[in-house]
Amino acid sequence: MTAKILCLTRGGESSYPNQDGAIAIAKDLDEELLFLYISSVQFLDYSAAPKVVDIESELDEMGEFLLVMAQERARKAGVVADILVRRGNFLEVLKDVVQEYPIETVILGSSTGDTGVITEEFTSEITEEISREYDVEFIILKDGNIQKTFKIDSDWEDCQ
Repeated sequence: MTAKILCLTRGGESSYPNQDGAIAIAKDLDEELLFLYISSVQFLDYSAAPKVVDIESELDEMGEFLLVMAQERARKAGVVADILVRRGNFLEVLKDVVQEYPIETVILGSSTGDTGVITEEFTSEITEEISREYDVEFIILKDGNIQKTFKIDSDWEDCQ
């Protein structure tokens, strides 16, 4: 995999605009795209182990299905995209993937309405930390449009 653009996504219909925005960016830059789905079942820490294993597997399968749909939309747009499903803590998995692949740009979707789980404060914290550690650019999309960009050499740039 030689993707230089990483797009984190939850998948599903509410993620389509930001996935499509990431596809458009990859097409404009003539770069490959890697869609990443991170599953976490930490909320089940107090459940029986066999049930957690079943739920982990089901979340992985669901994540892979959602990413295959995004991958197909990328293919139709003329963009090479790969998919990756990982389990664990969001920040730790993100750091691992940025280290493992030749990522230069990370695209995050800004939450829409009440469906989002990532706050603007959390987004700012992780983008600054990862940009410092790994010298990557961040692009924040909202409804498929670039809302902000960040690279450690510069401050946040609002793009509205």
